[in-house]
Amino acid sequence: KTSVMTSASLLVFGLISLVSATWPGSSKNESSSTANVAMKLKYIDSPLADIQWLNSKHNVFVLSEKGVLYRSADGGATWTNQQKFLARGGGSRGAKIKSMHISSNHNTVFFIGYDDNNWVTIDGGDSYIKTQPVELIDVRLHPTNPEWFLASGNSRGCKSGSRPESGEDDIGGKFCFRKLYVTKNAGKTFTGIRDYVVQYEWAPKDDHQEDLIYATVHSVQEGNQKFGFWDQFVDFVATTDYFSTTKVMVEYGNRFIFGEHNYVFVAAVNPHHETSVNLMITRDTGIDKNFQKAKLPVEVLEHSYTILDTSEGSVFLHVNHNIQSGGASTGNVYISDASGLSYSLSLPFNHRDKGGKCDFEKVEGLEGIYLANFVDVDEKDKGQTFSEQPEDAIGEKKKSRKYRSVKKDKAKIKTVITFDKGGIWSYLDAPKVGARGQPTNCHGGGDEGCHLHLHGITDAFGPFYSLQSATGIIMATGSLGNHLHDRLGEINTYLSRDAGLTWKEVAKGSHIYEYGDHGGLIVMAFDEGPTDHVLYTWDEGRSWNALKIADFKFEIENVIIEPSATSLHFVVYGYKTDNDGVLISLDFSSLHQTECKGIDAAGTENSDYEFWSPSDGRMNGQCLMGHKVKYTRRKQDAQCYNPEAGERMEEIEHCVCTDEDFECDYGFARNVQGGPCEKVKTPDNYDPSKPPENCKGHYTITRGYRRVAGDTCRGGSAKWDPIQVPCRDPPKTGKLVLVIMILVVLALGGVTFMNKYNVMEWVKNKFGFDYMKVPVDEYVFDEDAEMDQSAELFTNPVSEVKSRRGRKQRDVEDDYDEDEEDQDEYDDELDGGENNTNMEISVNVPTLSAPEESN
Repeated sequence: KTSVMTSASLLVFGLISLVSATWPGSSKNESSSTANVAMKLKYIDSPLADIQWLNSKHNVFVLSEKGVLYRSADGGATWTNQQKFLARGGGSRGAKIKSMHISSNHNTVFFIGYDDNNWVTIDGGDSYIKTQPVELIDVRLHPTNPEWFLASGNSRGCKSGSRPESGEDDIGGKFCFRKLYVTKNAGKTFTGIRDYVVQYEWAPKDDHQEDLIYATVHSVQEGNQKFGFWDQFVDFVATTDYFSTTKVMVEYGNRFIFGEHNYVFVAAVNPHHETSVNLMITRDTGIDKNFQKAKLPVEVLEHSYTILDTSEGSVFLHVNHNIQSGGASTGNVYISDASGLSYSLSLPFNHRDKGGKCDFEKVEGLEGIYLANFVDVDEKDKGQTFSEQPEDAIGEKKKSRKYRSVKKDKAKIKTVITFDKGGIWSYLDAPKVGARGQPTNCHGGGDEGCHLHLHGITDAFGPFYSLQSATGIIMATGSLGNHLHDRLGEINTYLSRDAGLTWKEVAKGSHIYEYGDHGGLIVMAFDEGPTDHVLYTWDEGRSWNALKIADFKFEIENVIIEPSATSLHFVVYGYKTDNDGVLISLDFSSLHQTECKGIDAAGTENSDYEFWSPSDGRMNGQCLMGHKVKYTRRKQDAQCYNPEAGERMEEIEHCVCTDEDFECDYGFARNVQGGPCEKVKTPDNYDPSKPPENCKGHYTITRGYRRVAGDTCRGGSAKWDPIQVPCRDPPKTGKLVLVIMILVVLALGGVTFMNKYNVMEWVKNKFGFDYMKVPVDEYVFDEDAEMDQSAELFTNPVSEVKSRRGRKQRDVEDDYDEDEEDQDEYDDELDGGENNTNMEISVNVPTLSAPEESN
């Protein structure tokens, strides 16, 4: 082991020439060349656990599985063990790190250690500060102030056998709960501000209040806190004075998340069905937010949500309906209107894992194009739970093989693509030939035909992957056939350079991949077993070159690059059989000596650039989202490198509206692969022809369609646009009401007269009629007699409700009716009716799914 540790401390430098190699998944287009690529190798103490770039292309931190911290100041070329520098800031040289938390806006990193050891750097790692000793499990960095942090830890009662320290409050040692702290001096001092906290975040910058904090907290601060469950005693709150006072924003709100375009989503427990949750949404900024309930078109319980995408203004929402959607491995994807509140079904049975991650990805940098996987659920299979990844199998966007457990999934998973933001989904056309030039004989044919199916983020094979800086390029692993296969030997690697319209098989076997130089350089590595090579292409997959990167074979977990993916420096990491970690830097700067020229003359013979427009391949061709757009990108065979500037995009013209520019409106649905939008039953029995309350002038009646949010098509839309009709004049009811009131008064007077003068007794004696008086306290209207349950229509017929949170004193036989009444009342509140959630209260001085287990 001593020799291993000695070798781990060495840094190997060198320039190597490209050599020909035998590659496990050799492609017909692979070759060797004499280009020079700079490579630098670093051994670390154990496999890599995390790698993060800090606000630049050069400053990188790596954390090993054994908790040792490394830093590179040159983009990953050289690495330095940081343990001795942490010791200088305070603590021992043997201190270990559990997690690191990187700021996206400044050079601050917070390092959570073991026990009560934590460190901060506010200068990108040039120096470290040991914080006040506090045992922490999570931290949130302020979006603008580099020395402000929110942090949380568990009370002493969460540790087995813990006892309160002398002179301290007993509650922290007796009960287990989550504590929230704040520091405004980079951790020199922490102040406890709230116990029994679930989730917490600083307010986004757009709220323009630097002291504003959002959190979900338990309203009752006593006993042991429940972890990992929905809880009706948790509220979503806001505070600007660190919990001296709080404002309840959403009662029963358990989880929240911020989206683009000022979206805030809160999952609120239904207090009458604690396993069911409702989604509350707002786009308001600041503390005075008005939340409204999401309007879904189906009447089923919603158990959890995943916000898939908000980048284009509307919302793609995945709802886990549990067994109603074919098992825990699926959920339905809904698309909202421009307000984010009204939803229609886009894709049923979207594949998910039980951690809430879904096989659903936007093609980055392009409008309206998404890839997704769905489960082809047979009627006989509904209710089954298909094989899933473990909840803790989470990590980066491109996961490694290390935690892979390959087995055949019973679910028939299929891949589809949309070019119109979820309006119509289509299967992927298979490549005509394989990587070695052989025919694939895969020719489509509808649901039972042969298509290309791709792995998503829910498993450990390379998922479909795109970047904004690599316009139109997508890579993925998958298989050909009727559905996706998990068997090794049937999984190959594919590339599209036209945003998913056509695909090419570029290598046999599964690989992990990364883009550089705006997609002008792609590096990928075989990940089905140990290897000593990578493949790279500088012509977007037309040809591939093999590069030997080590004198030994090792498991490659990932190939990554700085976040903008515009440079020519890659990092390959993995581990050896002896469990040493391996970091290899690849610098392709010398691959091409010249910079690409002629961007202002794109499309001409002398330019290294071309114009490209995305297309769905249908009759309307290059019209997507109602307009034609052209992008300037490097020609596929141009032997030059891109300057590190963004791609140029130019809108050419608006298009005439077609069916693809419209999605189904609320209360309507159509087949996944297209067709007319047809009316479906909704929970509120939505009637599109019914005029709104207080109708004035005109109102609109939907034809079942609404324009896709962000679509700009013009003309020819009469087929889909709503119909405008005049409001009906209300009936003149004033005189009628007056007549009815007079008749009621006369009737009551007549009854009084009859009782006073015993008229009925006189009738009985005069005419021989008999009658019986019915006492109202013995006979009430009940449901079985087709009458109302109580004759006391204007008083509360059941026991008093002691609490809005479900603590009720009542007879057992009243439970069902009161639950229904309370449910209606609760639904009215969610829909914008009377509520008292925006209250000020004083208190004593955390992926929309159920919370994480306590650490």
